[in-house]
Amino acid sequence: MIKINLLPQYVFEKQAVQRLMLLFGLALAGVVVLLMGLRMQMGGKLNNLNEQLVQAKMVENEVLTKEQQRSAELARIGPIQQKVTFIEDVMKYNEKAPALYEELARFTYARVKYKQINLTDQQMEIQAYAPSITDAGRYLLNLYRATHIFKQVSMSSVPGYQSETPSAGGYADSAVVARGASGGAMAPAKPKGFEFTVSCTLAQPITAPSYGAGGAPPAQ
Repeated sequence: MIKINLLPQYVFEKQAVQRLMLLFGLALAGVVVLLMGLRMQMGGKLNNLNEQLVQAKMVENEVLTKEQQRSAELARIGPIQQKVTFIEDVMKYNEKAPALYEELARFTYARVKYKQINLTDQQMEIQAYAPSITDAGRYLLNLYRATHIFKQVSMSSVPGYQSETPSAGGYADSAVVARGASGGAMAPAKPKGFEFTVSCTLAQPITAPSYGAGGAPPAQ
């Protein structure tokens, strides 16, 4: 059987246009739904980010507050630590002179006696007595060996010891010096010999500690 389509061509074109419009409408609806879904998803993420930002701001404020408290505590601790350091330095300083006398006693020749010892921050001046030039020489050699306490040692001119007698007053031996005595509690004067003076430059100066930048003593 032969079928003959007698409908005009524009009828078929109109139907094709309608189908295309339907497809475009469905596609547009799909795109709109997709965009709305993406917008809702992005809105949720944006809300989460805003909440995280608020929490981060709160944490930042807490950190700043803690930092301010820390700075305030450090400002209070600073003067206390400065005072503690000063006290520790004073205690160390008070131990240096006795330790120096002990070392001097170790290098003191047994026949040499001390009349007076003057100690400054960089110098030690010793007034002593020796029965003979030989004894004084041995004593001086011992001091030359004590390079850890003296970096320079010089002795006054030695007079003729046979014609000299020690002046009035007692003399300290090495045991007395080791206890930190530089005068007083002296042994009796020797009947024969001579006095001399030794100037020693300290290898490590004994500097009194200062409190703070101005060197003022700490308040009681």
